[in-house]
Amino acid sequence: MPRLVPLALGLALLAGAVGSQPLPAPAPVIPPGIPFPGKTLLTVKEVMRHIVNPAAELYWKAAGEVDTAEGEIHRAPKPEDNDRWAAAVNAAAVLQESGNLLMLQGRARDDKQWMKIAQQLADAGALAKTAAEARDEKKTFDAGSALYDACYACHGRYIPRPKNSLYTHKTPDEAFKPPM
Repeated sequence: MPRLVPLALGLALLAGAVGSQPLPAPAPVIPPGIPFPGKTLLTVKEVMRHIVNPAAELYWKAAGEVDTAEGEIHRAPKPEDNDRWAAAVNAAAVLQESGNLLMLQGRARDDKQWMKIAQQLADAGALAKTAAEARDEKKTFDAGSALYDACYACHGRYIPRPKNSLYTHKTPDEAFKPPM
């Protein structure tokens, strides 16, 4: 009987391989209460500086427009500009996964807002990736706005600003004090 289980599993995998759709790779699942088996190597600040910010800037170069003294400049790549669209897709994938990086033990700040905002970044990255893969200028612009909203939500809550800063906005929870 124990030998039939591997045989049945092998046949099921073979049947799936023959079908028109490839089997999705199973996502690793860490049960609740089990510590994360890896370790984070970069601080949140380093993740932002070396991973999130460069990817966001690169994606935004493919989204929306910029107003200049000479007029409006559309930033979306032309449909035939394969390299720029590929760069936008890659940047969006980095942003999508960055949401997960920010949720890892050793980086997560709390269980509610931090996780919600990190998930917002992951979701916006997924939206951005889909839009760039479709080479859809409007959806790429909308996804760029969703990415901005995720960044703005996090920065407004977790980055302390001096009282005289020109960069000020109110967070939903005025009594919240970011960790120092």
